[in-house]
Amino acid sequence: MPCTSCRSALPPAARFCPFCGSPCAPGPVTAKPTGRKVVTVLFCDLVGSTALSGALDAETLRSVTLRWFDLMRLRIEEQGGTVEKFIGDAVMAVFGVPTVREDDARRAVAAALAMREALTGLNVRLEQGVGVRLEMRIGLNTGQAVTGSALLRQAMVSGEVVNVAARLEQNAAAGEILIGPDTLAAAGPGVRTTETGPLLLKGKSDRVAAHRLLGLDEEEGPEALRRFDLAFIGRTGELALIDETLDRVVRTRRAERMVIGGEAGQGKTRLVREWLHRATATAGGPRHGVGRCRARGEQPSLGPLADAVADLLRSGAAAVPSPELDLLHQGLLLGGTPHPSPADTCAALAKVLAGLCEAEPVVLVIDDCHWAAQPLFDFLDRLLRALADAAVLIVLLTRPQLFDVRPELALGTVPLGGLSDAEAQLLAAELTGGAAHGEPLGPRVLARVGGNPLHLEQLLVAGVPVDADSVPLPLQALIGARIDALDPSEHQALGLASVLGGDFTADELTALAAPPAPAWTGSELRPVLHRLVRHRLISPDGGAFRFAGGLIQEVVYASQSKQDRADQHERAARLDSVRQRGSAAVGGHLEQAYRYRVELGAQDAHTDGLRRRAADALAEAGRLALAHADPVWAADVLSRATARYATGEPGSTATRRRLGQTLLDLGRGAEGRALLEQVLAEALAGGGEAVETAHARLALASVGRSAGADESPAEAAGATLALFAAAGDDLGQARACLRLAQRAQEQGRHRSAERLLARALDHAVRADAEPERAAALGATGVSLWRGPQPVAYAVARCRALLADQGAGRRAVRLTLNCPLAVVLALHDDHDGALACLAEAEHLAKRLGYAEADAFLPIFTATVADLTGRREEALLSLERAAAAARDLGATALLRSALLDAARIRLDLGDWRTARDTLAELEGEGAQPARPRAESADLDGLRARIAAARGQAATATRLAARALATAGRTDSPVVQGIAALDLARTALALGHPAEAAAAATRARGRFEVKGHLPAVRQAEAVAARCRSRSPGHGPAVGGVTGAGKEAPR
Repeated sequence: MPCTSCRSALPPAARFCPFCGSPCAPGPVTAKPTGRKVVTVLFCDLVGSTALSGALDAETLRSVTLRWFDLMRLRIEEQGGTVEKFIGDAVMAVFGVPTVREDDARRAVAAALAMREALTGLNVRLEQGVGVRLEMRIGLNTGQAVTGSALLRQAMVSGEVVNVAARLEQNAAAGEILIGPDTLAAAGPGVRTTETGPLLLKGKSDRVAAHRLLGLDEEEGPEALRRFDLAFIGRTGELALIDETLDRVVRTRRAERMVIGGEAGQGKTRLVREWLHRATATAGGPRHGVGRCRARGEQPSLGPLADAVADLLRSGAAAVPSPELDLLHQGLLLGGTPHPSPADTCAALAKVLAGLCEAEPVVLVIDDCHWAAQPLFDFLDRLLRALADAAVLIVLLTRPQLFDVRPELALGTVPLGGLSDAEAQLLAAELTGGAAHGEPLGPRVLARVGGNPLHLEQLLVAGVPVDADSVPLPLQALIGARIDALDPSEHQALGLASVLGGDFTADELTALAAPPAPAWTGSELRPVLHRLVRHRLISPDGGAFRFAGGLIQEVVYASQSKQDRADQHERAARLDSVRQRGSAAVGGHLEQAYRYRVELGAQDAHTDGLRRRAADALAEAGRLALAHADPVWAADVLSRATARYATGEPGSTATRRRLGQTLLDLGRGAEGRALLEQVLAEALAGGGEAVETAHARLALASVGRSAGADESPAEAAGATLALFAAAGDDLGQARACLRLAQRAQEQGRHRSAERLLARALDHAVRADAEPERAAALGATGVSLWRGPQPVAYAVARCRALLADQGAGRRAVRLTLNCPLAVVLALHDDHDGALACLAEAEHLAKRLGYAEADAFLPIFTATVADLTGRREEALLSLERAAAAARDLGATALLRSALLDAARIRLDLGDWRTARDTLAELEGEGAQPARPRAESADLDGLRARIAAARGQAATATRLAARALATAGRTDSPVVQGIAALDLARTALALGHPAEAAAAATRARGRFEVKGHLPAVRQAEAVAARCRSRSPGHGPAVGGVTGAGKEAPR
């Protein structure tokens, strides 16, 4: 095995490399990275070192350089950075390794400024001693990096963040500090910079917006990121609780401590600020002082308390001069120390506070107590005991990690949880300038922020869509610091949980744990999960757990190495709980395992096996999604499966065909047709699967892209039905029978259509295919509307089908509610019809089928027309026609145009009706039109010809329409043709012939039970009786009351 550092061959059992002295790493040659973190990298380099070497003796130069190195290291380490290495006369340091802190970027900025200031002082001494000055330049960059093991002589961090930091340093002038845009964002407010303009850095294709660092104002902690100028939202219960506590303190004159706990960004500081603002705005409000613990160990142990007391005294709470006050000024208030002793300091402070609270109560607030030194809490305990008969309230603000070391403080703590969804919406409106400037937050965004106000603010100001997968760097740092502070078992549990997603169980984590990480028993894992609950990183959810916010899960997941993610996803795919969630869950885990192994360069058989298993699982998920009428989800998983299959693999053809069909359903016609034509092309080349080819042929014929010349959907169905039957393919048989039934309906042969639809329904049920079941039942409803069955029977039958087939099937309820709405309108049940349409519209939006945008407005227009709302009907038909054109759905377009022409004609606008029919003839020209459409079209043409005074043409067309309608079994088609004849004859001045035709029409409508059309026929008959026998034709217009029944 070679040495991991110098790659020299190692003797057997060597513990150290005999060539470079590096420790010999056990196991694989390349040590596994420990994880991924957001870090800030600092590069610092001396400028002009070559000239310096010519001006100084070598030993002097070495001494000067070492002094510079030591000084730079000191300033870096003072801010919590780690020097990774010295490279010649350059220094590379990292902030975030080994421990991530939420303010690493700010620490790095402070360190860079301190290094520059320190060099100024060093140069004064160098000029005096050896007559030289040193110049240096610094570059800073923040981003995610892979962290390695220093023990194995690996680089502590690696990744693009390191390269960009080095390039920024190289582009800086002497004395300059250049920082990257992510460092500026992560460092928070108070960083003073000037822009240098976009820089083209070596190795980067895009320019980097660098900033020249000028200074840093004193702003610290997460509250520096918060906006306090916004309206205060929510927290009424917590405000009332603080009021009650202070009232009790005043009433009993007994000092109390109040602890408010919550994670970073939950609004602890804002809550107390708001309360103090309200409390001090009234007479008799409390005097208060605020102090804050600092994270860098810059304060003495009692420093936060000293700051709070000093703030109290500055705020107008003038203390009477006394020996006790003098003692505080000489000790606690001077240096934050209990001088001369804790006992004396405590007694003096108690005496001063007791004096101050005689007129008004006193409130001392100490923020960020999770960073406090432990002696502070001991001193506060002593102070509370000493404050007898004093109205003093001490409020401690802390994160939950304090309770690990001071569990007694957890008792009685006021927990500050997240905002409710409604409150989060209000905050978002405040941040975006009001609801009018943005859409309400979606469920996914609300789940990501988990009610945390700071998380929401940072998402909204990050400049990226709030539902994007990226997490703003300040939040990555804030959450990453919480994660990095966990002990190894907590970190492991959280990492495993992040792979499973938002919800998980203890049993799943136990099963997912595997070497090299230690395995758990249930009893060992439970306390770990309870600690994570206490840390507010997860929360119990019945018998399971969930992350406290989606952003936490995302940051935890991003912190795992790709190798860990790959291994854990592969194991997750084998979990029983994941398998029970279905093939989509299994396929998703396998897909991720494959992806990360490929990104790590794996090209072995195991990796390829993961790819194939992922493709098969996703393909099955897509098939099931299609079967359950979820085309949007189906398109997603089928696209992913298609991307994973290799050319010619089993399952590839079926998946591409299903994806093509799904894309057609979603209105993505060009993409869908391309995939289906690809399947057909493979068949022509001799490599296609017969059944899949037949499915593709039928689907293409249905959208006007036939395999042969002008092959109709019905012809394609007739050619493929036997093949589907021989293969036992119920889905294919259902689809073929549907196309054959559609042709029968177009010909007005509804009894034959119903028999074919019964076959289609049987096959769809066998195939467990909800879209085909829905299509068969919806088409059955259309035949009940248009066919020979009376309306009363049609209503009862549609309702029975809904009750029997519609439970839990949204697509079925959509397609059946449409014809049911029409037959209810035929029966004058207008309210029932509108209720059915409302449910259908609601379901159509949820399902996402593009064809619904065309067919649903046609049904809506039919009901509107039947209830006398013709202008509304025309608007619906315009929408239907536009959607049908976009989809290339010629049958639906013909239907919309015919209905629109009839309404225009009934309104007396025969010219617009004529133009609409001209478009129809251009769209649908074909050798032989279906009978129902021919009868409808000829009847309309006859009425237009009569209006224009073309008697012979009108008479011929009306007679032909009546004859064509007679060859159908549709009372509706027959009645409309007879009524068109009556209207034509009346317009030509033949009232007797018109009356006979109107009577005939009324008879057909009465047989059907079509009440609106019966009234219309009666109205035409009455007009015929009012006409004298010798009355001339009504040339130039179409008049009359009432509207003939729609198609």
